[in-house]
Amino acid sequence: MRNSMLILLGLLLTFNLVAQTNRRSIQLTGSISEKYPIAMTLAIENDTVRGFYYYEKYKTKIVLEGQVIGTKFILNESSDYEPEFKIGFIGEVTDTSFVGKWVDKTKDKRLKCELTIASDKQIKVTEDILQIEGTYEDLFNSEKYLGSVTLKNILGELFFFEISNGTESGCLGYLKGVVKLIDLQNGIFSTEACKKIEFNLLDNELILKEDNCDFHGMRCPFEGKYKKSE
Repeated sequence: MRNSMLILLGLLLTFNLVAQTNRRSIQLTGSISEKYPIAMTLAIENDTVRGFYYYEKYKTKIVLEGQVIGTKFILNESSDYEPEFKIGFIGEVTDTSFVGKWVDKTKDKRLKCELTIASDKQIKVTEDILQIEGTYEDLFNSEKYLGSVTLKNILGELFFFEISNGTESGCLGYLKGVVKLIDLQNGIFSTEACKKIEFNLLDNELILKEDNCDFHGMRCPFEGKYKKSE
């Protein structure tokens, strides 16, 4: 009996380890409204989806975040804080395709979207990536100021990030996007409303440097040092 219990415990521990270090990765290609070719990459963990898509013409990555409900995917497209779905993709995923719509509720626009699954596999998350993933707290957090950065791997050197901060006086900042961390250490995020944010990782610390970023108030910049939470 004792040996059987040990074997069962070992199997449970192995199962939990696999569950924690493997994720589903889907890559898709197709078009919106049969006129705008796009490519999409999604990382799925339990019922949470993070990833990006881009128009083949421009190659600029647009962040996606959402959830899976059965075979239904709801993917919110916004770099700012959006508690409710406004812009993004809603549709059903089969073994070979995504069929649904690209939706913009702010403009009452719905466009047909059909994508073919080019790759669908389980990806083992390596130890070095697990060391990077998590939440980093601003070293100057206090009762009057809170800031944090969350990093989550999408695929390879590509990471989903979420930066948020705020002060007691009401200054707020929020931004999410996709950054490529070269050698899992350094990366640069850039968009029209944020000229540049540099990411530098070393020994569980993250240093952000920014240039002309409009996603926060005047008195609560993202720039600074962040320490990974235990």
